Amino acid sequence: MSDKSMSEIFGGGLLEYKCRRCGEINSSLHTPNVIHTLICVSSGYDLPKEWFGIPVSKHDIHHCKDGGLGVSDLIGGKIDDEK
Repeated sequence: MSDKSMSEIFGGGLLEYKCRRCGEINSSLHTPNVIHTLICVSSGYDLPKEWFGIPVSKHDIHHCKDGGLGVSDLIGGKIDDEK
């Protein structure tokens, strides 16, 4: 595997949460390593201390456009584009 493809797989990016109530996908939480974060959160492990306690969980509260509140689930992540 080339260095570039390794950095794409293990790169930083945005976590994606999908609201159960309205279906909107929110991707506003950045992590330095998407795959590591997904593995830790889905397995119940703590994130590395050097990440300064990024508050990541399997669920979040979402403010829907109609003014309601929904519960959103962590569904994945999007690796940052390298430019």
